Amino acid sequence: MQTPNTHSGRTAKTHGTGKEVAKAELAKTAVKPSQFPDTNWPEVAFVGRSNVGKSSLINALLNRKKLARTSQHPGKTRTINFFNVEDRLYFVDLPGYGYAKVSKTESAKWGDMVEGYLKDRPPLKHIFLLMDIRHEPSAGDKQIHQWCRFYNLPYTIIATKSDKIKKSQVQKHLAVIRKALEEESPPLPFSSESWDGRDAMWAVIETMILQPKPMQ
Repeated sequence: MQTPNTHSGRTAKTHGTGKEVAKAELAKTAVKPSQFPDTNWPEVAFVGRSNVGKSSLINALLNRKKLARTSQHPGKTRTINFFNVEDRLYFVDLPGYGYAKVSKTESAKWGDMVEGYLKDRPPLKHIFLLMDIRHEPSAGDKQIHQWCRFYNLPYTIIATKSDKIKKSQVQKHLAVIRKALEEESPPLPFSSESWDGRDAMWAVIETMILQPKPMQ
């Protein structure tokens, strides 16, 4: 079931707006469940094709330049990375899928690792499905989307790289993705360059995932 789209060490203020994140650090790198954190903090997972801009998006959300490592070589990251965000939750960076030069064996390993995390991880509270706004959803995009639906996992579709097309074309491209996935509402557009969509994504995290602090 998709969440409705209601349309930050030292924190830089380059863009001058939005949530500031006081603490963000890589806490764990894992390839199997026994290596996952045991703090039981809520987790937010980010999943998408290789080179969809996942690391750049995570860096923008956390207002960090190089916390999540970006690479010029798609398909290179083959681990699940857990980022501690203010000792309250984890951002979980899942390996990208769909890179043609990855062997079938490696692809199968990816599927087992990621599917096992998404299906069997109790602290997982929400999934951000990242798709490139410039293209129709790929077979892999559709597969992970249908998989989330089948297991009734809460998710939000994010259309990345919205700065790569003209503003006048954004709504048209969002409509194409929405129609291809048979969604009732369009995806949320996001730009790691301009931070368009950053506040909206934090609103999803704050309202749908993080529990309100108890009254004193």
